[in-house]
Amino acid sequence: MSLRRTIAAVSLSAFALGGLAACGGEDDDTRQTAEPTTSVQQQSTIPTAEELTVLLDQASDPAVPVEEKVNLVEGGAEAPEIFDQIAALKADQGANVAITGVAEGDIPGTLIASAVITQPGEADIPVEAQFINQGGNWMLQKSFACALITNAGLEAPPTCAMA
Repeated sequence: MSLRRTIAAVSLSAFALGGLAACGGEDDDTRQTAEPTTSVQQQSTIPTAEELTVLLDQASDPAVPVEEKVNLVEGGAEAPEIFDQIAALKADQGANVAITGVAEGDIPGTLIASAVITQPGEADIPVEAQFINQGGNWMLQKSFACALITNAGLEAPPTCAMA
């Protein structure tokens, strides 16, 4: 399956999740932003686009031990095999994801990040990635990681069936 179909499906997922969040939330326009600190993994403030890009690079790097990746993707500790598939997306298809902007999500503890997926020989593809804060760690939402994996034609790990 082409990466273009992947992106279309992921973008629809992002749109649907955003729409669902908007339906159930309070009408609160008092969002707070804080200056980011240097470590994405040990903060509860909003990380920068560069910090989230580093997080994605670490999650897709086969040289980074799995033990260091488990807090990079939601549910990573319960399903470390997801990192093999994330790395395969980069290695097999040459895909790279760079975060270009970050905004708080409609649900507390979530972020919506503008991103660009690049792939050799293909036009850049804009998407929205979702991140969640669990225990003070910002991590890629499992549903977004699974959508990237499955829509790219890679075998989804069993944990994706529950995403």
